Amino acid sequence: MADNEKNQLLSAVAAAGSIGFYTVAAVAVGLFGGRLADQWLGTGPWGAAAGIVLGMTAGLWGVYKRLTGK
Repeated sequence: MADNEKNQLLSAVAAAGSIGFYTVAAVAVGLFGGRLADQWLGTGPWGAAAGIVLGMTAGLWGVYKRLTGK
């Protein structure tokens, strides 16, 4: 395997890893924020559920922006 091919492979693996990390981090932040809102407002699991949905949306939007380069 040539050095150029190794560099391309490592670059692809790094991109895939960063996309996964970005998505998981966005969902975790949304969940954490939703749980804080639940404790503050006493709304049960609804803040956490909304935080997860918002985190998934933010994560997917970030992945889209990374992949398209916009």
